[in-house]
Amino acid sequence: MKHLIVANWKMSPNDPKRARDIFDIVKGAVAKLRSVQIIIAPPSIFLQSLASKYKGNKISLCAQNISSSEDIANTGSLSAVQVANSGGRYVMIGHSEVGDTLDNLRVKTFLTVKHGMIPIIFIGESERDKLGKYLKNIKLQINTALKELQTKEVENVIFCYEPIWAIGQDDPMDSYDIHATVLYIRKVLIEVYGDKIGQNINILYGGSVNSNNIKDILSIDDVNGVVTGRVSTDTEEFVELLKIANRT
Repeated sequence: MKHLIVANWKMSPNDPKRARDIFDIVKGAVAKLRSVQIIIAPPSIFLQSLASKYKGNKISLCAQNISSSEDIANTGSLSAVQVANSGGRYVMIGHSEVGDTLDNLRVKTFLTVKHGMIPIIFIGESERDKLGKYLKNIKLQINTALKELQTKEVENVIFCYEPIWAIGQDDPMDSYDIHATVLYIRKVLIEVYGDKIGQNINILYGGSVNSNNIKDILSIDDVNGVVTGRVSTDTEEFVELLKIANRT
């Protein structure tokens, strides 16, 4: 199975030429790698132009966010159908920097699937309490996000476990804790959707992922890939990360 690497460009770069340059460098690197699958989530203004210049199967494009409404009277918003028609195959939903409510999580997941795309649903805790209450919150996020989907539609959903407190730190959380939490997420999915679906849903890890720790993270059982943030537009660092992931 290939490692799934999501590159969240956030609000970078600042101009279209740099966006094309980053994309071309990643495209060139990925052509030589067999064990990684790349999803690039650029700022929405670059989505269509990048989609139009690449027709391969090793890189897919993803929207960083969509509107929770299909009403056209939403100035400044981006609809699911606009993303689908612009070449987007995936949509990031629930990233902590967006500030989605649980209801937003539910509606955006439904709209993404409705328009033929795959949701990458971010779940995670802002802090860890000793009594494990954060696990109940994670379970609520999972169940709410999938509430409007049919069982067969759940099969292609991707989850990213990204503890909010780990974003932007020098190091990710401890490998043991990543593994334990991912196992819990899979257990929740199996309880609701059965072993076949629950075992096969991709679960990624996000939060301070870089070339120094990518091997350790991808070596954790049940972690199917990662979401990268600030390193995604540092081409030298990101290509090195991809090479290590390909060897892991």
